[in-house]
Amino acid sequence: MLHNKKGAIFALTAFSVTASLTLPAQANVVASLKPVGFIAAAIADGVTPVDVLLPDGASEHDYSLRPSDAKRLKNADLVVWVGPEMEAFMAKSAAELPAQKNLAMVNIDGVKPLLISGSEDEDEHTAEKSEEQDADAHHHHHVAFN
Repeated sequence: MLHNKKGAIFALTAFSVTASLTLPAQANVVASLKPVGFIAAAIADGVTPVDVLLPDGASEHDYSLRPSDAKRLKNADLVVWVGPEMEAFMAKSAAELPAQKNLAMVNIDGVKPLLISGSEDEDEHTAEKSEEQDADAHHHHHVAFN
């Protein structure tokens, strides 16, 4: 199921990028996170390199942009990121970019439900497990002790 979601996200992103943007042959593409960078690099398919903003080991949950990061975003021909729900550190800088340079994947039709449904699948699995545990707890034998 997760593989299909990644494929759908990839296809939607590829369509969005190619349909709405005309980039120079050696565009300066910046991706927010390494997984987003992999997607962007697969779309670029060797035509242009993709630069990943977050350093290895950094967490998108507590990262703060450095002045050099803000400059990289401003100078980019295209910034690819998930969206403010995932990457709050990007929201302000991305909002300052022209629309044609700002590709938030959650804004692509059909992508946000795929991102959200991943957590719902996990919740359903957890709920199923909880119901099984509750059922096991209720199927015990009552024994009277003297």
